[in-house]
Amino acid sequence: MLGNLRMLAVLVFAATASLSAAWASHVTGFNGYPVPHDKNQIFFVQRSMNPNTIVYTARLNDKGMLDTKRPVDVFWRRFNDDGEKRDLSFLERTGAFGITAERLRDQKSAFQVSVVSYPERPALLTVVDGRPRLEGKVAGEPAELIAAFLHLDESGSVPSVTRVDLIGRSLATGKELKESFEP
Repeated sequence: MLGNLRMLAVLVFAATASLSAAWASHVTGFNGYPVPHDKNQIFFVQRSMNPNTIVYTARLNDKGMLDTKRPVDVFWRRFNDDGEKRDLSFLERTGAFGITAERLRDQKSAFQVSVVSYPERPALLTVVDGRPRLEGKVAGEPAELIAAFLHLDESGSVPSVTRVDLIGRSLATGKELKESFEP
């Protein structure tokens, strides 16, 4: 019995360590919040006010190509509850975290996407080796975009973003890239 408990403890520790390593290899420094792991996830946004996370996933058809009518789903992962999935409200979708997507005619399955509240940084959504990928620039370098952390000023009636930490992976080297900027 004691041997089984030790084995269970070792397995739990190993699983936790591998999740931590996966988190560290992709994103670090987001207040220790849980990381979403949704199917076809291309990006996520966390905020300083709580661990609830906005998740962006690609919609693929049965041939593994991006859905031409609606290539991206955006929803909440409510980590301050039990991690349940919830749709964005109309205001969140149209004024804050929703996206615009424009199909690129010169590429078979690619879209230019932008967050509605920050169209200044468009990204390219495509499928590479059967996996959806969101590409943009991080610290001036072409990268696969992974996550953003929004630092909020909550002193007013509506929170405002004071700084954005952007995390990506270099397309050239595979190394983690970080950039902080004021929107």
